[in-house]
Amino acid sequence: MDNLGASQAGASPPAATQAAVPMPAPIAAGDFLDVSEFRTPEFHSSVRVSAAGTVKLPMIGEVQLGGLDEQQAALAIETALIAKGMLLHPRVSVLVTSYAGQDVSVLGEVTRPGVYPFTLHHRLLDLISAASGLSPNAGRLVNVFHRDDAKTPHPVVLDPSGTDTTADHNPELAPGDTVQVSRAGLVYVIGDVVRPGGFPVDPAQGLTVVQALSLAWGPSMNAATRKAILIREQKGGRTLTTLDLKRMIHGQEPDQPIHDRDILFVPDSTAKNLWNKTVESAIQSAVGVTLYSALVYSQRY
Repeated sequence: MDNLGASQAGASPPAATQAAVPMPAPIAAGDFLDVSEFRTPEFHSSVRVSAAGTVKLPMIGEVQLGGLDEQQAALAIETALIAKGMLLHPRVSVLVTSYAGQDVSVLGEVTRPGVYPFTLHHRLLDLISAASGLSPNAGRLVNVFHRDDAKTPHPVVLDPSGTDTTADHNPELAPGDTVQVSRAGLVYVIGDVVRPGGFPVDPAQGLTVVQALSLAWGPSMNAATRKAILIREQKGGRTLTTLDLKRMIHGQEPDQPIHDRDILFVPDSTAKNLWNKTVESAIQSAVGVTLYSALVYSQRY
């Protein structure tokens, strides 16, 4: 075995070994490990960590690995190989293929909410994929809650194109994390517009009054654009705000954000007693387009 070790002295590990990134959680009892030495195929082993935190490997027997990360575990095995006189310059790779009892909860607007194992694939998009992807009502905002600080959300905005998988849009997760996928909001544009209905508003991107009006294909020819009403339900009650859509569209007044469950009512030019008669009918109209808005959701997402 000494000759074998001597032949390895000038060799360097393959690029895949050099580029290995340690898993974020320490090795614990019940974990499954893939252990290899790049010049000794017979040393390759798939082992489970015992309750005592040890693994049994060829050539060296039991090695204590509990509490170590992957790089530390590889170093411990290399030290054992040298101490046993088996190899002079070992190059060991350790990969945790499955963590025991350490899962990630994926909740909210995914196809199959539930608890999923924290395994080799442990980035945000990996876990969303394991949950069969986003539901039709999902927004792009995802909150990640860590086990040691379960009340503090760490917001992540998914890339709308699905092509950017960098850490900003696809961070590493840790065992015990909870992923909460937000629901896209819904606003109603009703009254004298070309296409009244319910339209999604992404909580990560937001929506303005003019943008919502454009989703409804704009006001009709007879619309009273200077007397539109924004109806908003709040804890203290309902608020009504009169809007001059014509001035907003031409940039003469600032556009305003529109929120989830807001109703934008555009009356026709012959409407009277707007503040007394049309508010309740506007709310009833918003309820009436609920089924239609579900269709809009499915078409958009």
